[in-house]
Amino acid sequence: MNSITLSHKTIVDAVIPGEGVARDTMLVVGGTALTAICAQVTIPWQPVPFTLQTLSVMLCGLALGPKRGALSQLLYVGIGAAGIPVFAQGKYGVNVLFGASGGYLLSFAIVAGILGLLAQRGWTKSIWKTAAAMAIADTFVLGFGALWLSAYIGGQAAFNSGVAPFIVPEVMKAVIVILALPLAWTLTKRSSQ
Repeated sequence: MNSITLSHKTIVDAVIPGEGVARDTMLVVGGTALTAICAQVTIPWQPVPFTLQTLSVMLCGLALGPKRGALSQLLYVGIGAAGIPVFAQGKYGVNVLFGASGGYLLSFAIVAGILGLLAQRGWTKSIWKTAAAMAIADTFVLGFGALWLSAYIGGQAAFNSGVAPFIVPEVMKAVIVILALPLAWTLTKRSSQ
């Protein structure tokens, strides 16, 4: 019997029923692939272009749950560090992971885990709770990333180049998730009736 009760299911558990190592592995690898693909999607934005990488991190956490979500991001960071060009702009290697932007990458598994816990507690079924989850996640990613970056360029410069330009794009990505997940739950409920 599945240890995830109905009230603790994530959207993936509701849409793709089942259990087992093979299923979980498929979901983790799928989350990793989604993040790798989204990291390569660059959207022109002033003053700094942005990718859909953090959008996929948030979706992985909220859709896969804490363990699978965090594992998908650990695998993503691991394969990028090992030399597969999955980071933004096709970058890879330990030097990227421990370079100026490494804090953002290192925050991904933590954020996915936190969001997964919130999803299991039903936070993706309400627009307001999903919005709160996204605010927590974006604050953590941008904050941890900027803190790490500040060791390279100083605090004010880290905020100016590592946080401020990304606030509006992160809000735009959050809106997608805030609208999509509660809608997905509504559609799932309707299809099961």
